[in-house]
Amino acid sequence: MIRCILSLLLILLLPSPSPAAGFDFSPYAEMLNNYLSINRQIHNIPVNTIDYARMDLEQSAKGSTWRKMLADLARFDPTSIADRNQRMAFWINVYNIAAIKTILDHWPVDSIRSSKIHWFGYPWKQEIILVGGREYSLYQIEFEQLVEGFRDLRVHLGINCASASCVDLLPEPFSGEKLDDQLRYQGERLAMQRKKGLAINRETGVVKVSKVFDFDKEHFDRWAGGAVNFLLPYTSTEDRAFLQDGEFELEYLDYDWTVNDSGQAAPRP
Repeated sequence: MIRCILSLLLILLLPSPSPAAGFDFSPYAEMLNNYLSINRQIHNIPVNTIDYARMDLEQSAKGSTWRKMLADLARFDPTSIADRNQRMAFWINVYNIAAIKTILDHWPVDSIRSSKIHWFGYPWKQEIILVGGREYSLYQIEFEQLVEGFRDLRVHLGINCASASCVDLLPEPFSGEKLDDQLRYQGERLAMQRKKGLAINRETGVVKVSKVFDFDKEHFDRWAGGAVNFLLPYTSTEDRAFLQDGEFELEYLDYDWTVNDSGQAAPRP
C-alpha cells in the first residue's frame, strides 16, 4: 500500500503536459476533480466512482465543459500527435471519456451492459464518440487503436469500462510525460486489490486474477506469457516469490458490471 501511495504522489508531482503537445485534456482533468471520488466500494469491491447524477445535471446544458470537450475531440486529428506515449495516453483518455459518455447518454442506468444502452447487453461495438471526424466504438478504441495499434498490453491498466470490477479510473488524465509512471501505479494498485485484481490462497494453491485477463486472453497469452507473468512486475516481493514458484491453479475473479456510480457506493471502511 505504501509503495502504491508513493507512486501516486510521484505521478502527481510530475509536470503537467503542455496542451501544445497534443489534445488539451484539462477540461477532463477538471471533471475528474469535480465528479470522481476515490477509494469507495461497491459490493465490497474497491472502486473509484463518478457522481453521474450531478454530472448529468450540470453537463447536459448546451455550452457545458463536457459538450465543448466532445466538440473539440470531434475536430481534433489524432494523427497529428507524433510522440508514441502521447498518442497512447490520448487514446486511453478517449476510451475512458467514451465509457463515461455511454453511461451519461442513457442515464440513469445500473450497468454499462444495461438493455437501455444495448438490447443484448453488448455495447462495445456501438459507435459512441466522434474523434477527428470519425465515429468510434469502445471496441475500436480498445483493440484497433490501443491493443493492436501499440502492441502494449499495459493499455489494459489504463482503460476503465465504467464498472465496479474494472481497473480503477485514474483521478487525472493520462499524459505522455507521465504515462509509464501512471501505468505502473495502476498495475501496482490492481495487484493489491484482492476483490478484483489478484487474490492468492496459499493454503489451496489457487490464484485468482481479474477477468480482464480472460477477456483478452489471446493477447495476454501470446504477448506476455499469460496473466500472471504480466502481473509479476507489479506484485509485492512476497506475492512475486509465490507466483514465480509456479505451483498454483489459475482461476478468474467474478466480474461485477455494476456501474461505478457514487450513488451506489459506500466509503471504504
